Amino acid sequence: MEQQHVVVQRDRILTPMVVLRPWSVEDAHEAFEIYGDPVVVRAIGRREPVADLGEMRSVLEEWNLQSSQAPVPQGLWAVEAVDDGRLLGGATLLPFSRRDPDLVMGWHLRPGARGHGVAGAIGHALAHQAFSVEEVDEVFVVAAEQNSASHAVARRLGMNGVTRDWAYRDVRLEVLRMGRADLHNARPGVSMGDTYNPVGVDDW
Repeated sequence: MEQQHVVVQRDRILTPMVVLRPWSVEDAHEAFEIYGDPVVVRAIGRREPVADLGEMRSVLEEWNLQSSQAPVPQGLWAVEAVDDGRLLGGATLLPFSRRDPDLVMGWHLRPGARGHGVAGAIGHALAHQAFSVEEVDEVFVVAAEQNSASHAVARRLGMNGVTRDWAYRDVRLEVLRMGRADLHNARPGVSMGDTYNPVGVDDW
């Protein structure tokens, strides 16, 4: 990528480790391993697991439509590995709610993709996507208090906790913030310099 660690294109985001691209109905089998899993679904706040492959295809079509109609930089993406094209999970950059339009980034990983730097690579890519729009000055990660893994990823991206009265289904959410300037002051392992090496961070 000619020394560029993140390349934001019209419909995809390229990094040395992962590519964020539009969902396809052909992703249904692998996506179902994520969104049909009750444990994953509880963790990411969906009401119910996807019931079957037919529903999964419909959901993917709905996500693509939502993403195509959303204003830049918002979107929903499939995440695939650069080395072999495996589907690793999904990524989102969306407003927290209709009432609160602050942008929140999120990631949903297959169990086998965890612990290898994938979440950090996704978060770094989404931050670049968010700040590709001049009007966006901050982006957030939200997670339940017990979700220490997401908190750890956010902090390694250089994000800091802030006070927001945000909740989901009566569960108070911890909120972490990244400002535009923070993207260039990320901690080691997620910097924009030549030392960027998300694979080496074991607990992402």
